[in-house]
Amino acid sequence: MTRLARQSCVLANSLLAVGLVLCPVTVQSDGGVGDGFALRNQNPFLQIFGLPMPRSAMLTRRGESDFGITLDIANHADAGDGALEQFTIDGESYFVTLSWRRRVSSRLELGVDLPFVAHEEGLLDNAIENWHDALGMSNSKRNGPSNQLGFLYSRNGITLYELNSPSYGIGDIQLSAALSIKEASSADGPSVSLRSSIKLPSGDSDNLQGSGATDFSLGIYASDTYTLFAHGLDISGFIGGLLLGDGKVLADIQRSAVPFAGLAATWRATERMGLVVQLCAQGAYFDSNLEELGGESIQLAVGLNYRPLRSALLVKFAVVEDVAANATTDFGLHFAIESSGD
Repeated sequence: MTRLARQSCVLANSLLAVGLVLCPVTVQSDGGVGDGFALRNQNPFLQIFGLPMPRSAMLTRRGESDFGITLDIANHADAGDGALEQFTIDGESYFVTLSWRRRVSSRLELGVDLPFVAHEEGLLDNAIENWHDALGMSNSKRNGPSNQLGFLYSRNGITLYELNSPSYGIGDIQLSAALSIKEASSADGPSVSLRSSIKLPSGDSDNLQGSGATDFSLGIYASDTYTLFAHGLDISGFIGGLLLGDGKVLADIQRSAVPFAGLAATWRATERMGLVVQLCAQGAYFDSNLEELGGESIQLAVGLNYRPLRSALLVKFAVVEDVAANATTDFGLHFAIESSGD
């Protein structure tokens, strides 16, 4: 079995186990779907690749377009030191992404994501340390200077990448397509779709706004609606693979394929508010003995979706933490506003 296949099996089995714990027994076939949060692993050296944002298995409604704007704030405090390699990421990254999706036929949806990426010294180090202290979480990674910017990777004493001054720019644009395999109805709840994306090298690889290459992803997405404590519970999950082009960032150790998977549960606590728990996992992007760069990752997001009274807008907020690996950003905040219209 290849390394990619082994990683895919591990990710799928882990997320399936979580899903079996979360899913209740009673099924409610009203076609409701919770798509979780459209966020990614924002490790500065990993976010340059074409990992697709989590999406619903359901396509946009016929004849309408979906619009969205997201803001992700990722605070970094990580370092690795091996026999041959040294790695440091300290600072803060900001990602603003404009998204558009439209169903162009009965079974086909097209979309585009336009990101803007900034890396800065940041402001949140002290607040995050207090947050971790309040929750009894470790601050062992946060022994260095506060609110400074420094991204560094070296091997055999030779610096292969370094960024220590703020950078701003357009990231790598993603074009996407989704094909509906099975669509939910009042009589039959589950939805299944096939989603693919192409990431174009529009960002500056020297400043970690892009990888300098074209990536392709393909995944299968499924969702269904259940009942928990007399309220709807939307469960969605996905698994797929990402093929990486020949990038310009640490090209000598970049891998060519990465598996990914995810699971989201949205409990409709009220008519206008849903509570969301989401797990996302990816394989390793680099051949490195340092877990902070070459490790697999599992990321947890916890938050809520809220639809204001008499509004077509959906507002989302989440706190993002690494739970089982050092290859994810140490702490993140996710904000989103989504809207549907003609």
